[in-house]
Amino acid sequence: MRIAILGSVALPVPPPRQGGTEWIAYYQAEGLSKLGHEVILFAARGSKQGSYKLVEVGGGNTVAGSSLSVEHEEEYIESSRKLRLENVYLARAMQKLIDLQDEYDIILNNMRGEAVFIPIARKLNKPFANVMHLPHFSELASFFQETKTHIVTISNAQRKGFPDLNYLATVNNCVSLDEFKFNPKPQDYLLMVGSIAPHKNQEGAIRIAKKLGLNLVLAGKIGDKEYFKKIQKDIDGEKIEWVGELGFEAKHRLYQNAKAFIFPILWEEPFGLVMIEAMACGTPVVAFANGAIPEVVKDGYSGYVIQNNDEFRFTEALENIGRIKRENCRKHAEDNFSVEKMVKDYEGALKKL
Repeated sequence: MRIAILGSVALPVPPPRQGGTEWIAYYQAEGLSKLGHEVILFAARGSKQGSYKLVEVGGGNTVAGSSLSVEHEEEYIESSRKLRLENVYLARAMQKLIDLQDEYDIILNNMRGEAVFIPIARKLNKPFANVMHLPHFSELASFFQETKTHIVTISNAQRKGFPDLNYLATVNNCVSLDEFKFNPKPQDYLLMVGSIAPHKNQEGAIRIAKKLGLNLVLAGKIGDKEYFKKIQKDIDGEKIEWVGELGFEAKHRLYQNAKAFIFPILWEEPFGLVMIEAMACGTPVVAFANGAIPEVVKDGYSGYVIQNNDEFRFTEALENIGRIKRENCRKHAEDNFSVEKMVKDYEGALKKL
């Protein structure tokens, strides 16, 4: 197959720090190319050149890792600048799709702003499959339905509320088992990785850690400044520590050495890549049963899945975390979330087109 993969204009592929979608786009491009397919990856400047053809369509790699930086010398810029900047990069991606239309036969999209590519794909008469890295919403689902867009979900939970769309496949995200290495002997702290925001519920994580008297390490960029101010009073740098957005090595060490990875999220999580990264290192996961969590964590085997956002049950599960064998966590990741499995699943989905 000749496949155009739309990776990301928001971050380089793979990302220098935080960014799950960008890692998945990289594994798609590299993996499908190694299976013998011709792949063109459209991605932001600073993306890695692999065994595929790279076409740069986004901004450059900044210190913070984002190609959508709007920091300029001007003291004031309009509030919509970041949105407008992203639209420029999406327009560049669309123009490149037109320019290179004779070099590919299928489009696999990972970029947010997915709807804008559908009219271009239809005009070019190219089969188009959209990977849902983010949740559906009614206006987008309605457009998908009108255009009969092929959709790849990353969990079955993503289909909830929208059962009648043109679903091509469910393909779970993956983790590099060579890079995320198993550690049988952890230290005595809890870990949570994710953007600091109300729906991620770091506030609940702090309450749970305090109740158990355990140290908690929070890692991730600040997604909501007001929410961060709210929880900052509890971050003392000793019992409760925030380490910001980390590069791979530092994040990997935290995963390996954590007693448990906690994920008390309050929204319908589309997948939760951080959970499989933790399990690959042997670290059990305790999470609320929202969205895809029951599909990702095997309750009683690779961690505990807590119903009804019950913090009391959550703390009970952590008190019994020693019953979960770290070897089982690693095996669960190996059996279900390898790069090879994900790439083969994408290959099978695209062959349907």
